[in-house]
Amino acid sequence: MTEPAIVQETAAPVRRFYVVGLCDALGLGMYLSLSVLFLDKAAELTNHQIGIVLGTSGVASLLGAMPIARAAERLGIRTVLSALFAVRCAAFLALAAVVSFEQALGAAAVAGLLSRGIGPLIESGLISRISDARAVGTLARLRTLRNAGMAAGALPAGAAIAVGEAWAYRAVLVASAVLFLCCAAICRGFPAVTAAPGERTERAGILRNRPFLGITALYGAFTLSALLLGIGVPLWIVQRTQAPSWSVTLIQLLNTVIIVALQVRLSKGSERLARARTLMCLGGLLAGLGALTVPLTALGAGRLDLAVVVAAAVLLSLGELLITAGTTGAALLHIPEGRKTAHLAALNLGFAVTTVIGPPLISTGIGWGWAGWTGWAVFFAALGLIALRVPGPPVRPRREQPVAAAV
Repeated sequence: MTEPAIVQETAAPVRRFYVVGLCDALGLGMYLSLSVLFLDKAAELTNHQIGIVLGTSGVASLLGAMPIARAAERLGIRTVLSALFAVRCAAFLALAAVVSFEQALGAAAVAGLLSRGIGPLIESGLISRISDARAVGTLARLRTLRNAGMAAGALPAGAAIAVGEAWAYRAVLVASAVLFLCCAAICRGFPAVTAAPGERTERAGILRNRPFLGITALYGAFTLSALLLGIGVPLWIVQRTQAPSWSVTLIQLLNTVIIVALQVRLSKGSERLARARTLMCLGGLLAGLGALTVPLTALGAGRLDLAVVVAAAVLLSLGELLITAGTTGAALLHIPEGRKTAHLAALNLGFAVTTVIGPPLISTGIGWGWAGWTGWAVFFAALGLIALRVPGPPVRPRREQPVAAAV
């Protein structure tokens, strides 16, 4: 009977994956919280140049995800993650030292190329040897840690912004680079496991997996609700309401608290198709209700505006949680055994594409006032109803259970 020994063997690597996920999110949170101001105040770039740098980084992130996943399938997650974090460390050190547009463009492009590939590898390594039922909760705990890490990363970034000097901005990026170097060192302790033979040879499997591709597209469309909360609501607050400016920070903090507090709890049972469909549907309806709530600020002023945007933030945050839990559970049902690395990378691309096309759509939509918010409400409600038709997984042949050796 060897199962207890296996549990003891894998417990330490699982903890290491959690630590790496947390440190990675902390470093990214530090960077994302001051990236625009760093490029403006420390690198002294123009607004046009800042837009090009950030846009190039975003496009590079779309290009890097799948090749990185393929490399991990061939060489193993330990080797590839260690190399990626080492290169990311070097990219952030280079970014911290930039003094020209060309230097910033090159460093940001390298950092962006890696950004969408690292997360799926951490997720894949974490759940590679466990069932879908356990994977749902495990991924939810990882997302909770990462959200907490991103929020904590804003603290040193805020201190640098308060100082307002170029050296302070550069120091935060160096601190991020050090965290990524620590991640590379921790990854060296992961088990040296490469992909299963089928994972390396059936490379076109994702494109043939139409239900999974449908869930990926649905997930990308659904995550516009998160961008609506992060971009649309703050723009609406400062441009169209009398709510205090600090309410922008309040709704961001509220979103983080809700996600950290409820992520794991609301993910329970989402490995079952019926539950996953229900979560996605409810998430879409809540997101639609949240979008419909925002323009109610036109009916009042001051404190009423604040109450309205807080209510909208709560609805959108709960919708985001249910959508993430439901789509993750449904997607896992359609991932063949031993092929999680590339599939999780592909699923992550749904959100990555949304981050590129979403901001202009959202900024345009809120410019239409009531009509724009109503359009978003109908859009998310329709997605929720579509989610009820997500197909179930194909019937997989049962594995023969090995005969236990006599003791």
